[in-house]
Amino acid sequence: MHIFADQISQITLSNGNVRIQLTQRGPNDETVEAGTLIIPAAQAANVVNSLAGSLKQLDERLKAQSEGEEKAQ
Repeated sequence: MHIFADQISQITLSNGNVRIQLTQRGPNDETVEAGTLIIPAAQAANVVNSLAGSLKQLDERLKAQSEGEEKAQ
């Protein structure tokens, strides 16, 4: 399943789970609910740290690619 989200609207803790409400920007800039990401609270820090690390690596690759393109011109 794929969920496209522009932002997080709310984060709550309920019954030992972290619930992250995801939203999209809809027509006329209205906010539309996209879904809820539910993570066991005991694993939330691991999930967030893994996501942050992966995004940092992606950012570094994009910067290296951009610098390579600039040098080629």
